[in-house]
Amino acid sequence: MKTKEIEVSEISVNQGQIDGLPRNPRLVRKDRYEMTKRSIEESPEMLSLREIIVTEHQGGYVVVCGNLRFRACKELGFKTVPCKVLPADTPAEKLREYAAKDNISYGEDDRDILRNEWGGFQKDLEGWGMEFEKPKQKDPFRERFEAVDNDSATYPIIPKYDEKYDLFIIQSSNEVDSNWLREVLNMQRMRSYKTGKVSRSNVIDIKDFRDALQNRDTEP
Repeated sequence: MKTKEIEVSEISVNQGQIDGLPRNPRLVRKDRYEMTKRSIEESPEMLSLREIIVTEHQGGYVVVCGNLRFRACKELGFKTVPCKVLPADTPAEKLREYAAKDNISYGEDDRDILRNEWGGFQKDLEGWGMEFEKPKQKDPFRERFEAVDNDSATYPIIPKYDEKYDLFIIQSSNEVDSNWLREVLNMQRMRSYKTGKVSRSNVIDIKDFRDALQNRDTEP
C-alpha cells in the first residue's frame, strides 16, 4: 500500500460508485463536521499521521476511509491531501471491511481517568471533538413520585402498579359527578387500605365495584 499526496480534484467521496461497496453510512452531524474542520485547521500535520485511505477507480480515486476528513479538507481549500492508496484490484469484500471498521469505535473511555487526570483539559478535549456525558437534570416531581410507595402515600390511593394490579381510570371534572359515583359505588364509606379509616375514597377494589353494581341491579 503506497502513500502519496493526491490532488483533491482527482478524489471523490464514496457515493456507491464502486460495485460491491455501498455508500458511506456515517451520518454527518453539523457540529461534528465543524469540529473536524477546526481540528484540521489547527493541526494539518495530523493528516500525514492518519492519511485518508482511497482506492483507484476509473482513472481517479474514491475515498474508502476518511470521507468526513476529505470533505472538510476540500471545503477548507486544500489542493492536495496525503492518502494511502489501495490498488484497483482490491476485492470489494476488503473495501467493505475497511470502510465499516473505520466507522466503528472499539474503545471506551475510562471515565475516572478522564475526570481525575484529564479533567483540567476538558475544554481542549471538547474542542478536539470528544463528547462528554451531560449531567442529568434533576426532576423534582419525578423524584417525589418515585419516592412514594404504598406505605408512604399521603392519600389512600395506590401510587404504583405492577403485574399484580390492573388500573382503570374514570375521570370526573366536577364535584357533583364525583359524589354521584362515590354514592353509586358505596365509596362514601370505603375503608382505607393504609389506615383502616372509613371515609370517602377514590380507590375501589374490583370486587367491591362488582358487588356495588350487582346490588344496584337487584334493588327493587
